[in-house]
Amino acid sequence: MTIRRLTALLLLTVALLRAAPAAPEFLPADAIDVRTLIAPPPDENSLVGQGEHEVAIDLDAHRTPDQAALAKHYEALDVFHLLVPVLGPDATAENLPRTAAFFKQVRQEARPVINAAKQAWHRQRPYSYNPALHPAVEKPDNNSYPSGHSTDSALMAVLLTALLPEHAADWQQQAALVRWSRLVGGAHYPSDVMSGKLLGETIGREMLKSPRLQETLGAVRAELTAKLLRQAA
Repeated sequence: MTIRRLTALLLLTVALLRAAPAAPEFLPADAIDVRTLIAPPPDENSLVGQGEHEVAIDLDAHRTPDQAALAKHYEALDVFHLLVPVLGPDATAENLPRTAAFFKQVRQEARPVINAAKQAWHRQRPYSYNPALHPAVEKPDNNSYPSGHSTDSALMAVLLTALLPEHAADWQQQAALVRWSRLVGGAHYPSDVMSGKLLGETIGREMLKSPRLQETLGAVRAELTAKLLRQAA
């Protein structure tokens, strides 16, 4: 093999290694069977399904400007949407870099599970089923069931409770606001957000079993605690 071909092979190997997804540290790939965990969404023609369509129509017809603003606020969701109302406006990624990096990894590792759940049930979004609706948020082009925002916020609430248990009720309240924002914004049905809550809480509990996650939690907890101490001083 010539030096040129050997160099090309080495460069290709390096490129493939960089492109390969990192192995999950917090959540084993087979930890959650979404079809066992989550019941299918209601049939569109069932009483429950028709009731959910009526809810979507009613929320669309009576959406207030404040509700539309709430939906837009949570549209680009990250953990700081939950942290700022509880810890204050300086709870930012710049001020809490370990926290930001941790929750970025958490969401990345949860994403394949969320995608698998969405692919398991090809439920249309409310505005796709009923084009007369006018959502207050951008129209995601993936499936409606379960809600990804609801999953993410429930997962974050579980881990934030492990980090700062004294604010457990606050984290639950923030996650509930996210769920409400997806309903009133016109992106989801009630069963979408409740199945997302179940999925997110289950992912969180599974992640808490990880020794690697527990190790990382210590550093994140120290950063958040230091922030609280500075705030109290």
